[in-house]
Amino acid sequence: MTQPPKATPARLLEALDLLKKGELAGAEAICLGILSEQALHPEALHFYGLIAMRSGRFDESVIRLKRAAAVAPKNADVHANLGLALMRLGRNEQAAASLERSLALNPNETGPRFNYGLLLSHMGRYADALSAFDFVISREMDHAEAHYQRSCALSELNRLEEALAAQQKALGLQPDSAVFLAAVAATLCLLERYTEAEPFIQKALTRQPGMELALLCRVAVLCSRGELQEGLQVAERLIAENPQSLQGHIRRSRLLILLGQPESALGLSAFSRNIAPDDPITYVNHGYILAALNRPEEALVFYGRALELKPDDVDASYNRAFALLALGRLEEGWRAYECRHLRQNTAAIRNYAKPRWLGDDQISNRRLYVYCEQGLGDTIHFSRYALLGAAAGAQVFLSVQTPLKRLFRSFHPTVTVLDQDEVPPDFDLHSPLLSLPLAFATTLANIPAWPNGYLNIPIEETAYWVQRLPMGGRRIGLVWSGSAAHPNDANRSVALARLSPLFRSGDVWVSLQKEVRASDQNALHASGLCDLTNELTDFADTAALIAALDLVITVDTSVAHLAAALGKPVWLMLPFSPDFRWLLDREDSPWYPNMRLFRQERPGDWDSVVTRISAALQP
Repeated sequence: MTQPPKATPARLLEALDLLKKGELAGAEAICLGILSEQALHPEALHFYGLIAMRSGRFDESVIRLKRAAAVAPKNADVHANLGLALMRLGRNEQAAASLERSLALNPNETGPRFNYGLLLSHMGRYADALSAFDFVISREMDHAEAHYQRSCALSELNRLEEALAAQQKALGLQPDSAVFLAAVAATLCLLERYTEAEPFIQKALTRQPGMELALLCRVAVLCSRGELQEGLQVAERLIAENPQSLQGHIRRSRLLILLGQPESALGLSAFSRNIAPDDPITYVNHGYILAALNRPEEALVFYGRALELKPDDVDASYNRAFALLALGRLEEGWRAYECRHLRQNTAAIRNYAKPRWLGDDQISNRRLYVYCEQGLGDTIHFSRYALLGAAAGAQVFLSVQTPLKRLFRSFHPTVTVLDQDEVPPDFDLHSPLLSLPLAFATTLANIPAWPNGYLNIPIEETAYWVQRLPMGGRRIGLVWSGSAAHPNDANRSVALARLSPLFRSGDVWVSLQKEVRASDQNALHASGLCDLTNELTDFADTAALIAALDLVITVDTSVAHLAAALGKPVWLMLPFSPDFRWLLDREDSPWYPNMRLFRQERPGDWDSVVTRISAALQP
């Protein structure tokens, strides 16, 4: 074999210096000269491969680096760079093998370990990626990018508080990084800590005006305050500055839906699919728009396409569950709905040493711990399953949110009611509340429902409100809006002024609206509604007042569930695309035999709802 010329080390150092300076043509010429003299010179082959990679010629780089690896199989750097080139080509399994060879040869090297973590994250192996980043940080505490990438893995693992701490560490190391500032803001938004997110958003935009993630966070903050039109303007600004912003287009469509304009969203959906035709999020988004148009069968087709592209896509599975449930395909829907605990901002399932109950085991004479997981209305609605557990012979522990604790104080003699953070001292099985419909194999035919409700209020508490209410005709309770922070508030709430025709019925109208918006204050004063809400301290008080009424008319809020669970007649005013539990095209609810549904005929059409309710109020 021809020996390399004596000048080779100096020539290699010159090539390396040029490579570092970015003078790739000069470096390549030197390497070619060396390889013309010694075709298998390992370092020249290695540099030759690096030059191709720096030039963006990744296919060529892989060929060159593979030759270098064959000549120098124990050179950890060659395997590390080959892995990096394969990563650039998306050949992930091969890249992993090369990086693993490099780390086997030099396990303490942080560069390849960091790249290995990036690759594992890209492959969806977030727990393994986290271990890689932890190793890098253990060797280099000030490795800001490792802290940041660690936060990304933690976020994907739904460990948001830890992700936030890692982002803050990265930001502490590089306080001027717009990327790190926006990342902190994004996690705070996922944690629904919107006020805290705002200064980070502003700082990120100061350093990088038009930054996509920062503007998306700005949209989230505005939506949290119910400022949907302002949020839409920000999304449109993002699209104007970056027409290829996939998330910008998707956020715009979601905002149009929240603003009661699903047809407009449908017309714009093609933009996102043109930007990323193979990204499942575009099909999920189109399905979501179709669902908002009350076309869940068609929505299922698009969720299915998303799952063909990415079988473990959580958003596709989650939205598919709602479409199935809305269609009354409950068995499929409950199974699909179990994916909710994989979502970033949902913590449905708690981790306990005792097994989770999924309906497979007998629960007679066993202790079953059931815990709340979502809104107050959901807890009231699905608490009925605790009664099924008791009827099956289980000793049931039910944890509810603090505002509901007193309401459930006399729920059932064999159901022990706990506060939301309480855990029984011992139990055999556990389940989040909204998994019980699956565990009890709930279908449309066997939905557990009680004609007279399943919540009780002491007679003496109701008697107090009977004396406080005006005498006259029917006593009708009214709720016209929910929380302004609810993501669908613009569709499910109605301005009180639009309900004014109802007050001509001659009945005694009683406000059950605990929080009255400034925009409704004048209408409330003009309505003549009896308003005793300043005396209501919790849901037990509200329940006692409801028990003194003859009828409750309400939009879709927790009060609807409360009144119906008390067995009170409820007339529910529903938006055009309602929550899944109200199903489609029916005026009754299998969940509540005492409930009557009044649906919008078109998005935002409360007037036809009012007209039909006014007619129904006539003797």
